[in-house]
Amino acid sequence: MVYRILLFFLACVPVAGFGQKVWSLKECIDYALNHNIGVQQSVIAAQMAEATRNQNFASFFPSINGSTGVNYNFGRSLDPTSYSYTDKTFQSGSASLNASLPIFQGFGIQNSYKKSISDMNASKQDALKSQNDIALAVATTYLQILYYKEQLQATNDRIDAVTTERNRTRLLVENELLAEGSLLDAEALLSTEEYNKIAAENLLTNSKISLIQLMQLDSVSDIEIEKPIVEIPSSESSVLSADAIYSQALKILPEIKAADFRITSAHHALNIARGGRYPQLSAFGSLSTNFSNQASTLDGAPSFIGYMPTGALTASGEEVFQPVYSYKYKDTPYDKQFSNNFGKSFGISLSIPIFNSWSVNSNIKRSKLSFENAKLNALQVKNETYKTIRTAHADAVAAINKYNAATKTNDAQQKAFTYTEKKYNAGLLNSLDYINARNNLTKAQSDLLQSKYEMILKLKVLDFYLGKPLSF
Repeated sequence: MVYRILLFFLACVPVAGFGQKVWSLKECIDYALNHNIGVQQSVIAAQMAEATRNQNFASFFPSINGSTGVNYNFGRSLDPTSYSYTDKTFQSGSASLNASLPIFQGFGIQNSYKKSISDMNASKQDALKSQNDIALAVATTYLQILYYKEQLQATNDRIDAVTTERNRTRLLVENELLAEGSLLDAEALLSTEEYNKIAAENLLTNSKISLIQLMQLDSVSDIEIEKPIVEIPSSESSVLSADAIYSQALKILPEIKAADFRITSAHHALNIARGGRYPQLSAFGSLSTNFSNQASTLDGAPSFIGYMPTGALTASGEEVFQPVYSYKYKDTPYDKQFSNNFGKSFGISLSIPIFNSWSVNSNIKRSKLSFENAKLNALQVKNETYKTIRTAHADAVAAINKYNAATKTNDAQQKAFTYTEKKYNAGLLNSLDYINARNNLTKAQSDLLQSKYEMILKLKVLDFYLGKPLSF
């Protein structure tokens, strides 16, 4: 969508090298899209929403975690290999691999994933709207600069003409062919035009500053833009009704799509809350082992030493003896301990919600209200868009009528001034009448120039809502 804005005046703007002193409209928009803080923030928000979507997708897969650790035991401790207490200082360790898999979570995982998709799409549409807004703002400011530059040029042309007339009047006054008041009137007219020039320069400077700020140009106090051949655009879009333009805008505007995606997201959030009423079933399993530097293994066969009395007597009174053996132990290698102590486990966990302080019902109620609020927000966005389009349509129609009227007025004032100038040059009119005629023509020219650019902007805005490639 944003690249439709890039075509704004594109057909009439020559391509200039990036980074050069003179900027084309496309270069201004591209630079603003890459550097404007608001646009960058909206793009980051969309990327964060995409990361959340990816995380929710990963929830469908098992969660596997490994752990290991080494312990140094002092004083009375439990030997993990012999499961007996010892007062020796020893070193032990363990390693495990654990996995869990949600089997049924009240469709919470599925709905969370669907919700994250809707949130991601809404964020992407927000980013597009931010790009469209900044691109349209840049194009509008670009057009204002063109208008003020043309206004400044017209003012300079009038200054040249008025200066020539002032010099002519001075010559006539010096030769006593005109009264000195005529020269004073000519000087006053020249001062007025010079004042108008200063005002036009100030407006041009302010517009350039606005463009620099929109583009986030650092350490730049001035900018020069290319001057395209500005032609009067077609007014076909103004012939359509506001309702017809609105119907088309509903299909293409990112803010409308974002609002619809948020309704879908709120519906999935409601399903997630309802899933809290269902049992949750999960499977889990683990692999584990441990070791200790106190672990020992019998080294070879035991050696027979002899017999020793047990202290017991038989029924006949004879003493009972038992065999005595000698045992020799050696440290058990760590790899042997890992295999000897290797254990496996698997299980299934079932959680049934019975009473949770009405938290599930409260979540469902809040989610229902959020869902209704999302629908109201979407309706509000559509109503605001409809209002904006109706206003833009009315402004475009008014701008066309204003331009047509300004054209007629300018033509009439031009003819009137030409006639007045001839009479003034022939000495049939005083300087006051001449100045009034000049002022009327100046105002007509200024009104025509202003109405021309205003009409161009209003028609381009309508084209934007229609999704048309904007060009002259």
